[in-house]
Amino acid sequence: MQTAGMIASSAMDGLLASIRLGGLDMSTVSARVGLGSTALFADGDFMPLAAFTSTLEVASEEKNDPLLGLKLGKEFEFEALGALAALFLTAPTLKDGLTQFSRYFPALQSNTRSALVVENEVARFSYSICDNTVRHKTQDADFTQSVFNTILKTTIGADWTPSCIEFEHNPGENLALYHAHFACRLAFGRRENAIVFPKRFLDRPIGKGGDEQSHLRIVSELSDLLYRREKRLDLVTALKAWITAALCQHASIDIEDAAGDFGMSLRSFQRKLGETGVNYADLRNMVRMEIAKSLLANTRLPIPVIATQLGYSELSAFARSFRHLTGYTPARFREATKNLGLAQ
Repeated sequence: MQTAGMIASSAMDGLLASIRLGGLDMSTVSARVGLGSTALFADGDFMPLAAFTSTLEVASEEKNDPLLGLKLGKEFEFEALGALAALFLTAPTLKDGLTQFSRYFPALQSNTRSALVVENEVARFSYSICDNTVRHKTQDADFTQSVFNTILKTTIGADWTPSCIEFEHNPGENLALYHAHFACRLAFGRRENAIVFPKRFLDRPIGKGGDEQSHLRIVSELSDLLYRREKRLDLVTALKAWITAALCQHASIDIEDAAGDFGMSLRSFQRKLGETGVNYADLRNMVRMEIAKSLLANTRLPIPVIATQLGYSELSAFARSFRHLTGYTPARFREATKNLGLAQ
């Protein structure tokens, strides 16, 4: 069974702050990715990784900007990564910082590979999500590569220039836009995302000069965290995130697709859900209704648009399902939340 990935809530908070600063209306974004409903993802230290990647994809779609991830990454507050950012910034050299960052990256984000590899005179710092339940990763790759490139330039100095930046995905029609964003060679369709740069940069001191005591303390904290806490999403929460992400991308939310992405046969998947007391169709309807309620209460999107975003082929089918599960028609629910504050 595929275990769904998680990411620290602080990273999500930092992303949402960057999106707000970009002038995007967060009501629609939050509602579409399931953040507008406490019934989907309860507050805590960690969030489903699929919720994070979906937030980037939806923000890009809402902004109609295919390179939004790159722009958000450039403005992202690196300190939002918490202890992991502090670990990097207190390391004595870039080599130490990147090595430790990769080692303790699972404390921030699971189901992800990050590594520093040095061959001859070339260093390669890579990043890749290895999670079949996270289908759409383009904006995340753009965002992460931009974050890493920006922090390296900030900590190393004005002469920082990568030899090449590699991406798993292809640029489509946006190749010229990528070249305008990065002043270096680019490569697409690679096995993982990576920043390639001359080995000589690894000996550079990090901008804050290396605080040995603070660094050792943070290493101890992160080591203890990794030892004590192997964070895993329960299947139901992971499945909510999977359904939400699929809806965001207008993709199939059939149970067969879910079973495949979670690495199980349909029969095994149904049996596993049965052990948790969950019926897939009921859970799918619940996710749809929670997102629908958030969109109706917090946005001005037309009801037919909401129905389409939730995967209904006909408005009448959405209206019937919504009334059956909530007791309201969509229009009546919107009016009620506006006048009586019944959004929840």
